[in-house]
Amino acid sequence: MSTLEATISMLEMMPEESRQMVFEYTQELFSSSQTANPFVPVSKEQILKDLELSRQQVSQGKVRNMAVALEDLRRRHGFI
Repeated sequence: MSTLEATISMLEMMPEESRQMVFEYTQELFSSSQTANPFVPVSKEQILKDLELSRQQVSQGKVRNMAVALEDLRRRHGFI
C-alpha cells in the first residue's frame, strides 16, 4: 500500500468531524504566510536536554508499553 493509499484509507475511516479537522489544518498550512513545516527547528542543546529528561523518566518508571500506547491512540482517533 502506498503512502497516498494509506492516507486515503485513514481519512475514509475517520468520523466526519475528524476529517473536517484535518481539512481545516491542511487549509491553514496552504494559506499561511509561514513555512509549511509545522515543526520548529530544535537546537542540539534542546535535543540533549529532552533526552536527559526522557532518561530520567525511564529510570523513575514513568513509561508505557508501546503496544498499549498505540492501541489507545487508535481508539482515541476512531481506528478501533
